[in-house]
Amino acid sequence: MADLSSEAVVRKFRPHEYGEIHTLQDESFAGSLDFEVQTVEGGNEFLLERFKERGFPEVLLISFMSEWCSNCHYGAPELARIYDSWRDKGFGLRVVVEYSDPLTWRKDFIEKHEIDLPYVIGELAEKNESKKANTAHYHIKSLMEDQRNWGIPLHILVVGGKLEEVYYVTGEFSPGALEDFLTRCLS
Repeated sequence: MADLSSEAVVRKFRPHEYGEIHTLQDESFAGSLDFEVQTVEGGNEFLLERFKERGFPEVLLISFMSEWCSNCHYGAPELARIYDSWRDKGFGLRVVVEYSDPLTWRKDFIEKHEIDLPYVIGELAEKNESKKANTAHYHIKSLMEDQRNWGIPLHILVVGGKLEEVYYVTGEFSPGALEDFLTRCLS
């Protein structure tokens, strides 16, 4: 019997939103990216704090995602697979859960896909049109000239801890693009 749940229908008819890997050179970008987040344990820290203290991996991927985003659902299992394959080779990952309730994210995303992605909670725990323009995510997506309404998923690649030049993808990674990037940077 065909799965006619609303999620299945949306996933079947919603197109992928693949984006190319672009470069952003901006001296002020580091300040935009180091905003306050909530840890899974409930504490607060700055997004880059752990990496500044302990060192950046050779390639750090920061991915903004939401549990209501079908493109995030498409890409997350593949992202988890790539993370598992490359994390011992210098690849780090931090997902920023934005515009989503943390409990809903855990249940409807992490547990549903049976994946283990390191994540923190961003500034807004819900979709709120009047507040989104005040978030770091909104400022970051604006620097990247991302015209999408919510700008999720958004992926930022930091190579060698160099925050003045980063790589980014608005939307999902094209098939094979992230692994090709990692092969070039980590070989």
